[in-house]
Amino acid sequence: MDEMKVKEQGGAAAALYIERQIDDGVWRPGDRLPTERELVERFAVARNTLRKSLDRLEASGKITRHVGRGTFVADSSPAVAVNTQDTLVSKILRASPAEIMDVRLMIEPQAAELSASSATADDFAALQACLRGAEAASDVASFEKWDGQLHQRIVDAARNQLLSDIYAAINNVRNSAAWGKLKSRSLTAERRTQYLEEHRRIVEALQSRDPDLARDLIRAHLSSVKASFRGL
Repeated sequence: MDEMKVKEQGGAAAALYIERQIDDGVWRPGDRLPTERELVERFAVARNTLRKSLDRLEASGKITRHVGRGTFVADSSPAVAVNTQDTLVSKILRASPAEIMDVRLMIEPQAAELSASSATADDFAALQACLRGAEAASDVASFEKWDGQLHQRIVDAARNQLLSDIYAAINNVRNSAAWGKLKSRSLTAERRTQYLEEHRRIVEALQSRDPDLARDLIRAHLSSVKASFRGL
């Protein structure tokens, strides 16, 4: 995603751009990000919108912010990301795939129901960007990244920061080796096509402001994902 597209799609897409810069190694661990003022001017987004996007990136472990010093790309090493066995993140990382999916089935349908009413034009633009990214994905890892971002955006659109932070911690399990191995076996080309179509229908329901349909579609989608893990 280039800067021009970010400007066209609004504030929610700015976080996607920042995350892409980090994932692609353009911005490396320890690098200082441009100031909030510079990012606001570069992408023509509201400062409050940008800060919410940075909050989500910080909650997901992508960046760290220090008062008086600025915003930096976080060290992605396990020793830094999980520094104690008693943290919530470490407990999530130890959870089984079935446990993760059960929790997602509790959270995401209700979040989608809320998001159908509260999502903004920026949210819809970001969701469409995720769909395009998943459609263009050439491998499982790339598809999985866009999949995770789309689900996070749906939760974020519910406009509950605590819920977004909790879900970001759950979503971070996608970065674990165990989850990656599971997805490499279960996420066949046929399932990628199926999930992409299910994602499109979910986004269409959100854009139609149909909370019941959005809730039911995402519940059915997650149930399908959970079923694909059985026997692996």
